[in-house]
Amino acid sequence: MRWKLVFGFGAAITVVFLVVAGWILRFSTGSASDRLEKTLVELAEGGAKTVDIENFAKLLTAADKPTPGAVYPAEAGFLAGQTATVDSTWPTDPAYWRHVEEMRDIRLTNPDASPYTLAYTSDGKLRFIGQWGAYGFTGVSWCSDPEGNYTDAPCGAGFKQDAAELYGTVPTYVTDGFERTTAQPAYTDALNTWISVYTPIKDKAGKVVGGFGVDYPLSYVKNVRSRVLRVLYPVLGVSYVVLLAFIYVLSGLVTRRLGRLTAVTQKVAEGDYGVDVEQSAKALFADEMTDLANSFKIMTQKVGERERTLTQTVQVLRVEIDQAKRKDAVSEIVDSDFFNDLTKKAGVMRAKVKGIELADAANERNAGQAGDE
Repeated sequence: MRWKLVFGFGAAITVVFLVVAGWILRFSTGSASDRLEKTLVELAEGGAKTVDIENFAKLLTAADKPTPGAVYPAEAGFLAGQTATVDSTWPTDPAYWRHVEEMRDIRLTNPDASPYTLAYTSDGKLRFIGQWGAYGFTGVSWCSDPEGNYTDAPCGAGFKQDAAELYGTVPTYVTDGFERTTAQPAYTDALNTWISVYTPIKDKAGKVVGGFGVDYPLSYVKNVRSRVLRVLYPVLGVSYVVLLAFIYVLSGLVTRRLGRLTAVTQKVAEGDYGVDVEQSAKALFADEMTDLANSFKIMTQKVGERERTLTQTVQVLRVEIDQAKRKDAVSEIVDSDFFNDLTKKAGVMRAKVKGIELADAANERNAGQAGDE
């Protein structure tokens, strides 16, 4: 019974712990995701306000190709001081690099954030304008060359690159971001799993001139989950072991009293009604086991009294039965023909003996009278 209690309560505790652990994980990761989304919303809306609107407006009509022979300005990061060639893909326009520098500043303050801007150009297409990867970050670039080697050179969406080329089908979250701040749920691409936020870029008159986007890897949420698991597993594991040990000890106290009560009932079953039933289930605080022992004690007393009364009754009945049997035996003998015939013969014999005795007595008297004469 003890092990049944341990296994039963252990199974129940296991289910409870699994439910609690699952809830804690969902709550912690959900809270982390909500906090991350809120941070990204603030970052996107704040970043949109830092965009130089006049410079941004110039970029919408600027040429998307570099001028061969032109030197990249100091704001061009990795390309600064280099001379553009006919094969160069990044513009040499200083206005573009000033805009990229705005993205770079946001990246520096939030190392995991990937800010970029988009706008509808005169041809009606949604195109990328600026993004932080164009600057080229030493040691932190997620770009690689055709052979798959990581490089510090500019990478990512090019200036005025058609968004459809990168997205395939432009998500509605992106287009909705030109009207209001919109958060895109977690999604996965070839690089990572992300959460993104889009918000409109407005001029001083409140007119929407572009969209500001921020991508953020969900590694933050995964790290939160990992930290929770590192703390949760040891805590729940120790608690689980302690609870099982407590249940084992507690079940021992219950089954020990039950074992004593069982031993007492076996003695009662063997006819020993003098055992102390109440003492077998004695406890510091009365409980159902104590009530059971008291009830069994009363039952034992009553059964003992009934057995003693029954024993006395049986003895009386046994005497009465023996007397009745003797009477029946005597009646059977007396009423038999043999006994009647024997009685008659005995009577005849007694009569003969009595006659002889009378005759002898008469002879003795006659003899005595003759002697007197």
